[in-house]
Amino acid sequence: MRNSIFRRYRVFTALLIASWAAFSFVQEGRANAPSGWAEDGLIKFRVFRNDSPLGVVMLRFDVRNNRYTVDTQTLFDYSVGPFSLYYYALRARDEWNGAQLLTARGVVNDDGEIFRVDGKTEPDGFRFSGGEGEHLAPLDVSVPSTYWNRALVRASKLIDLQYGRLRKITMTKVGPETIESQGKRIEAVRYEMRGELDLDIWYDMRGEWAKMSFTVDDSNLEYVRIVPRPGDESRFLELDSVKDLGSEEVRNVLKDLE
Repeated sequence: MRNSIFRRYRVFTALLIASWAAFSFVQEGRANAPSGWAEDGLIKFRVFRNDSPLGVVMLRFDVRNNRYTVDTQTLFDYSVGPFSLYYYALRARDEWNGAQLLTARGVVNDDGEIFRVDGKTEPDGFRFSGGEGEHLAPLDVSVPSTYWNRALVRASKLIDLQYGRLRKITMTKVGPETIESQGKRIEAVRYEMRGELDLDIWYDMRGEWAKMSFTVDDSNLEYVRIVPRPGDESRFLELDSVKDLGSEEVRNVLKDLE
């Protein structure tokens, strides 16, 4: 009887230690994570053009060995009836060690025109190349154009992972507002980006990306955060496959996501 009690006690103690170790690992991972890191591991937006559905944006967050990786997927399909008038696909990946950007890569299929951007951090800054040549971005004021990292609100340079440009920007805090996010009304802080790219972006009180809006020509685009569906984390295209997509493929992938 006594031995049985001690055995149960040892098992309970071992489970308690294992649980505490796992909890400590998660807490340490969050503590070292870049600003804006999504606690749930996935962010999903439904994108509207002039109040009509245009596409879906998803971001997948993963951490291994203190290396934080974010995959971004953007898919747009502008159609009239069965006819696709324009499609757009982006796959990007940025990797971080805490607050330090390590690498970033983007592949874009803009209605059949392909763009590639690839870069990594060097001692003198973040060096990246794309369709417009090579650029060196100062690390302390530069953030990739994946928008999830809240360090964007302090940035003056945007590393454009779509077209390979280093854009000059100015960020201004507008203040807290009530917005719709994941089917609920929440408080979020709105910022204005002005300069070579103009947009408004909102981060919730956890610091996570919650909304975005901007205008292109006569199109008003709005990113509304929604609740991901089960299995969405596996519905990301391979980076290099983006260049082979056509309008029909983009539309079919969107059907699985919407």
